[in-house]
Amino acid sequence: MTAAATCENPARSSGVLRGLVAAYAALLPFQFEVGTSVNFAPADCALLLVMVLAAGQLRYRKEVWPAWHFGLMLTLVLGSWITVQRLGTLARYEVLNKDAGLLLPFLSYAAITSLVAEWEDVRYLLRVFTLSVVIENCVAVAGFLASYFLGVADPFVRYDGLRLSGMLIDPNAYGGLLVTALAIAEGGSYGPAPLFGKKTLLVIRGTLGLGILFTFSRSAWLALALSLVVLLALRTRQAGRLVLAGLVGAPLTLLLMGRRFLPIFEVMAARPKQVEGRFTLIRDALAAFSRHPLFGGGIGSFRLSEGEIAHNSAMWFLADFGVAGLAVLLGFLGWFFVKGWFAYRHAPLREQPVVLAVLLAHTAMFGLAMGIEALYQRHWWLVFGLIASVYSLTLRRLRQLECRF
Repeated sequence: MTAAATCENPARSSGVLRGLVAAYAALLPFQFEVGTSVNFAPADCALLLVMVLAAGQLRYRKEVWPAWHFGLMLTLVLGSWITVQRLGTLARYEVLNKDAGLLLPFLSYAAITSLVAEWEDVRYLLRVFTLSVVIENCVAVAGFLASYFLGVADPFVRYDGLRLSGMLIDPNAYGGLLVTALAIAEGGSYGPAPLFGKKTLLVIRGTLGLGILFTFSRSAWLALALSLVVLLALRTRQAGRLVLAGLVGAPLTLLLMGRRFLPIFEVMAARPKQVEGRFTLIRDALAAFSRHPLFGGGIGSFRLSEGEIAHNSAMWFLADFGVAGLAVLLGFLGWFFVKGWFAYRHAPLREQPVVLAVLLAHTAMFGLAMGIEALYQRHWWLVFGLIASVYSLTLRRLRQLECRF
């Protein structure tokens, strides 16, 4: 590539790709059960339409496809080969949910990084995603309150109506979705060009805060705490406003929910049997790792031996793919932290809040991954794609500054 070429702006994608990626972001809060262990996500239809209608708009940008991405793919391939060698076959769950299941997240990543050619594209996708989550969550919270006060059955709750799950079916996954949207709104709503105005941000805080509380997801609460720590370190005033909103909202929520809510909160937040079960899974994952420390027991080996998944992304990789697989996972996730921080330091002042928004979202999902196998969560891949995109935009800006001088 010539020096002149590096100073040129990339061609903008067609309206078709923009519309399909926006539809993908807007549909992320929705998922439906269609069978045993089989769920249907409408957002995936938008990705399939990308391949049909806008495949020619997909672009390979070297700076957003480092070796870690391909290493993650190879890790699953190697893990599948090990399982076939040991067991003679590969379970349907691993074929569909793990191996083939990684294709759509990578396709979403390719579509997002191909679409984004300007900072406004990042802002547009962040607004579409966040507002879609907020609107869906308002309906879900209303359903939870109807179930709590009136005993009305609805599809937004699980565990006998005591945990909010929204349209993602699983309360932990739903809590992670809400924390991601809240992190984006809080991180991106300051400076000369905030993502959301003050009144809109108050609505977002209130509704998403209630949703996060009603999921009773400790993993989501941990995710929120980690993102708040980063926000406190970088934007103390913004973090203080969020904490103040929580301190004011907590007693009002208790007053609204009535006396019986506090005992329910104590029971649902504690759940000692589940905590004990999670620690048992961690111990068993470490034992599986000790038997096959380098490359693991093969994909699905832990699930087949335990009868359930590890509920911890690092432990899953350690048991199934060994220390080599865990190194790839950490390298993959770490790449986004490093490049996101680079973009935050070198982005234009006007765009720093946008970079902070996706960095906080990534931090939140990293925290969530300590409590569930979060790697395949579609909204995390939206964040991956946007971090890579802001890194690419920042690199382009620095190159253009070099060309001027």
